[in-house]
Amino acid sequence: MALISLAAAALIVIAAFALPWASVTVPLVLGLSATGTEVTFTGREIYPLAAVLPWLGLASVGGVFATRGWARVIVGLVVLATGLVSAVSAISFALDPRSAVLNQLSPDQLNPDPLTQWASTPWWVLGLIGALGLVAVGGLIVARGRTWPGLSQRFERSAGTKAGPDAAPISALSAWDALDRGEDPTT
Repeated sequence: MALISLAAAALIVIAAFALPWASVTVPLVLGLSATGTEVTFTGREIYPLAAVLPWLGLASVGGVFATRGWARVIVGLVVLATGLVSAVSAISFALDPRSAVLNQLSPDQLNPDPLTQWASTPWWVLGLIGALGLVAVGGLIVARGRTWPGLSQRFERSAGTKAGPDAAPISALSAWDALDRGEDPTT
């Protein structure tokens, strides 16, 4: 259930940062405020790092499967950090969307007050919800991930068994018997 939540939270953040967060009308010609064009900014354009990190959170689903013990705790810390960066970005936009938009405008578009006509959308809330999901799942992986089962060790070679030139030849019958026991006769 935690891995499904991890994948869902990461996909929510990825989708939220791809949606438009703000739009502003900027003048087409410097000094003429009557003619303008609307410029839309996605969360990915405003906060590029916070938009890329959820892909790392999505890849961590495989990392949780492939690791055990302390390595899984490190994967959980990565997920936790990913969620925190995305959450801080969404909260930063919520607290001051005007300056976030101003930072994205080029110097040519910055007239005395270019943001007389601007609007923000509530898609940052979806990004915040997904980011908090990443934080929660990352915390769960850090706290309890070491006790979760990992990939099967059934077919891993143990340190004491080596197939070398001095090993006895394998008969067809003994190979099938080894396979029936769940052993790899080629090791």
